[in-house]
Amino acid sequence: MTQREAAERVRHDLGKYVHLEARWLDEDATTEELREALINDLRRTRRGPDGELDCCALWARLRPTVATLDTGPIDHVAGALCADLPHLDALDRAGLRAVAERARALAEACRRLVDQVRE
Repeated sequence: MTQREAAERVRHDLGKYVHLEARWLDEDATTEELREALINDLRRTRRGPDGELDCCALWARLRPTVATLDTGPIDHVAGALCADLPHLDALDRAGLRAVAERARALAEACRRLVDQVRE
């Protein structure tokens, strides 16, 4: 796999799905709707016949394929989200909004990773 293909895979597999459901919610969404979207986006980032992976496990699996690129921004935001995962069920609305913003930032960092290898 080329570096471009690996970066594109990170963008798609992690960047697209880590903020998929939460991005469609508007300001009128209930706290529980936001919580459910974040649980799906972060705890079930990859879903398939082999089971589910949360965003942390998925990044751990994908990271070695892009190790020669600058993964610092992704590492930073992913680390914060990994700390958030166990607390999603208990966070208030403000806390959930902050997590949603971090998930959005991770998606953006994954998109920027591809820019490192674009021609």
